[in-house]
Amino acid sequence: MSRETDVQQIVAAVEAAERRTSAEFVVALEPRCGSYRDLDLLFASGVTFLALLYALFNPWTTHSFDWLPLNLAMVFGFAWFFSAQIPLVRRIVAGPTRQKRQVEEAAQLLFHQQGVSQTRGRTGIVVLLSQTERRVAVIADSGVIKAVGTDKWAALRLSFQPLAQGDELAAAAAQVVEQLGEFLAEPLPVAEDDIDELSNVPRIH
Repeated sequence: MSRETDVQQIVAAVEAAERRTSAEFVVALEPRCGSYRDLDLLFASGVTFLALLYALFNPWTTHSFDWLPLNLAMVFGFAWFFSAQIPLVRRIVAGPTRQKRQVEEAAQLLFHQQGVSQTRGRTGIVVLLSQTERRVAVIADSGVIKAVGTDKWAALRLSFQPLAQGDELAAAAAQVVEQLGEFLAEPLPVAEDDIDELSNVPRIH
């Protein structure tokens, strides 16, 4: 899909959800959250070390070590480039704990940058999906947590994670917003004087 189509799909989902609930949604799609350059270095160093062990202890071939430093430098460079270009490598090296932390921190930052806590009823919600980590973070203001309950909200957030496993982030974001709108319609119904306080246009990078 094109960027324009992605924007339209998410805006439509947000508008539909906000007709059912007084919650206000801010949606963001990110290629990745944070830098993983340290992991690229770790991966490249590990591959280079294995290459060195192979060169030193391989019993099946005999060769000169004159070119070993250059060969190892090339291995390091290729491994670094491979890690930087292949999201799967970063996901494996990072592990689930770091990936979750990176996405949650990015969502918290967006929450403050976009003034989500400034809504009248403290009902703002940030929905952030990240391509590299294949995770979704949903951060809600205190009014939402109070209406829903901490345990129910935690379970709901967890249920969204499978939606972020595919490549269609815009479609996944729309699904998350639609489900939130349906879930919050009862505990946070639309007020008679409800107004649209936050932009419905998603942030897409």
